[in-house]
Amino acid sequence: MNVSPLPLAVFVVDADGAIINWNKGCEKLAGHTPADIRGSHLDDLIAFDDAANAPLPIEERIDIESTGTLRCMDGRQVPVRLTVARQAVGPGQPVSHTVIVIPRSPTVPSRYALVQDVPVAELIEVLPCLFYVIDQSRRLLLWNHQLEDALERPCEDMPNDDVLSFFNERDRPRIVQSIMEAFEHGASSHEAEMIGKEGKRTALLFHCARTSLGGLPCVFGTGLDISQRKKAEHGLRLRERAIYSSVNAIIITCCVGTENHIEYVNPAFEHITGYTLSEVRGRDPRFLQADGVDVNERQRIREALARRQGVRAVLRNVRKNGEVFWNEMRIDPVANGDGEVTHFVGVLNDITTAKHYERRLRHLAHHDALTGLANRTLLQEKLHLAISEAQRDGGIGALAFLDLDNFKHINDSFGHDAGDAVLREIARRLRDCMRETDTVARVGGDEFVLVIKDQQHVAEIGALLDRIGRSIVMPVPFGRQEIVPGTSIGVALFPRDGDSVDRVMRAADAAMYHAKSLGKNNCQFYSAQLSQVVHQRLLLEASLGRAIRGHELLLYYQPKVDLRSGRMIGAEALVRWNHPEQGLLAPANFIPVAEQTGLIVPLGDWVLCEACAALQQLRGSGPSDFVISVNLAARQLRQREFVAHLAEILKVHEVAPEQIELEVTESQLMDNPAEAMEALTDLKAMGVRLSIDDFGTGYSSLSYLQKFPVDVIKIDRSFLVKSDDDHAVIMRAIIALGHSLKLKVIAEGVETQDQLAFLRDHDCDQIQGNYFSPAVSSVALQDMIARDTRLPS
Repeated sequence: MNVSPLPLAVFVVDADGAIINWNKGCEKLAGHTPADIRGSHLDDLIAFDDAANAPLPIEERIDIESTGTLRCMDGRQVPVRLTVARQAVGPGQPVSHTVIVIPRSPTVPSRYALVQDVPVAELIEVLPCLFYVIDQSRRLLLWNHQLEDALERPCEDMPNDDVLSFFNERDRPRIVQSIMEAFEHGASSHEAEMIGKEGKRTALLFHCARTSLGGLPCVFGTGLDISQRKKAEHGLRLRERAIYSSVNAIIITCCVGTENHIEYVNPAFEHITGYTLSEVRGRDPRFLQADGVDVNERQRIREALARRQGVRAVLRNVRKNGEVFWNEMRIDPVANGDGEVTHFVGVLNDITTAKHYERRLRHLAHHDALTGLANRTLLQEKLHLAISEAQRDGGIGALAFLDLDNFKHINDSFGHDAGDAVLREIARRLRDCMRETDTVARVGGDEFVLVIKDQQHVAEIGALLDRIGRSIVMPVPFGRQEIVPGTSIGVALFPRDGDSVDRVMRAADAAMYHAKSLGKNNCQFYSAQLSQVVHQRLLLEASLGRAIRGHELLLYYQPKVDLRSGRMIGAEALVRWNHPEQGLLAPANFIPVAEQTGLIVPLGDWVLCEACAALQQLRGSGPSDFVISVNLAARQLRQREFVAHLAEILKVHEVAPEQIELEVTESQLMDNPAEAMEALTDLKAMGVRLSIDDFGTGYSSLSYLQKFPVDVIKIDRSFLVKSDDDHAVIMRAIIALGHSLKLKVIAEGVETQDQLAFLRDHDCDQIQGNYFSPAVSSVALQDMIARDTRLPS
């Protein structure tokens, strides 16, 4: 008896049961058109027998046989059996299922009969994989359209080529071996990448089995697309290699109840901790923790793990050798497909070096690198606390500013190494004199500050500062030499002199400035009167800066006269300040402030420009050898670009260098002779004239004096004011010394006929002073030159 073929209906549905594809058997069995099936749900066509009790999702019908009724287009209800299988898909692609529907006959046929009745052609075409049959010559006998798509070949080309041509040459020996194994042993499997005619590459898993067609031995098989799996495997290998090669320690633990047991650690973990994987596998990572520290951090980690959440922390662990190290840790959970956390991955970064560096930076942020004392930041914090405690407890505190006297001279004379040695020794002595509760700070190059807390009487503070002063002036050994430092100390009491950090510091600074103005190497306490003096000085500083910018300065000129001819041969430029409130101020009232604040540099530039402008105006009305002399400050002389700057000023005003004479004091030259020699040599090479001012008041070395490239020495006015024999001797000696060195000698401050006669008798070259003319304006000077005003003979 022949059994009628059973139409095999195959649906492809998504995870919710919506139909996304079907074969012709579906249309034939149910009588539905494609339009009827498209967009419908499997439940629209199939009534499952078990749906009345508890409908099962399509996922739960995998690998079980279900029964139901197929609803046909003509109203018939056909009993059917259904088999559900998940289709092979790659990561990230939507899940789909194949549903095979087979009608149930009243008498259930045998399995063999059912197989006999399966419409093979339809089944081959709907397979979710390649299908092929090849003979012993490796030619295709049968295949489905999926193979055509993978090879990018039309049907007529398929039987013509050896199947080995579909693969990369390096894979062909392995494919031949797999085919031979199927022919000889009945079955084989292998993986290979198939290459299409247009270059398309498809990674496939092949399963081969031996059979025969019409007595012809052949092999049939399937090829499942595993491209996505291969890609996922490659990604996993990359991530595994990254974990293995990471410089950070990585721990993977498995959740076992409330415990987390180590399954894997990478080589970086072994290097950082000293433990190997075999030594830690199965242990809880908590065995690494350092006892008694980071309690809160560890509790936070335990709570996060209990909640199956990620966490970050910084804590200390212990290496195998017992060494404690800092590590920054990040722990993240890993869940399975059902969302259940099964593992944790921990990443440990050894930050011990960074922690030590951070601690060092914190120290440097609050301490002076050279002496180790507190710096300005920490000083202000300590002073704020000390002021608050004094206000609360009713005690007395003091802030003392100490400025080393002549520290620049120490650096210039002995070198900066010696200066650093002095600073370190002073810092040590200050620490030794102070209590642990007090603060010693260094806030500048040679400035130290003391915060003295909790004193009962001002006398106690005075006694302490007296001991400190005596300690500082003790000689400091340096090599075979001894350096004797000195200090000026200014003291402010709190809360008497101020109730805030800023006020107390301003008061102490004012007291120190006053101490320096009294001759240095002494200690002064702040007072209200002192505050007024300092306030006036600050006003003067601010006003002077404005005066330089606002054209409040004037330049006067005191003529210089040649004693032999009586003719005017030059003039000294003398600055005046036309103060809007105080009237005309002499240099003595503001030049010291300018030197202390650095304003002497822009002030000096202004004087040079004005003097050159005056020479430019005199051109044509006066002698071509008329010279204007300008006083040069030490700070100007030390400027690296001063020579070039002066050359630019002369060029702008079209003034010859020999018409400018720069006056430098004797003390400036001897403060640092080598530096002065270099600066003067550069100026002399430019062509300007050079003069030593206030000669006789300093301590010139004759060996240096004869080397300095100067043209003139100017006798200080103090020798003319006193007419005793001693000063007369000095005057004669200076004139003789100047002439022996082939220098011109000029006397300043000549006020009387007797002084003039003395200078003429002893062959002095030039004079300046009120006897001939006081300082005059540029207009008056031009008039005197035009009238050829001369000194009476």
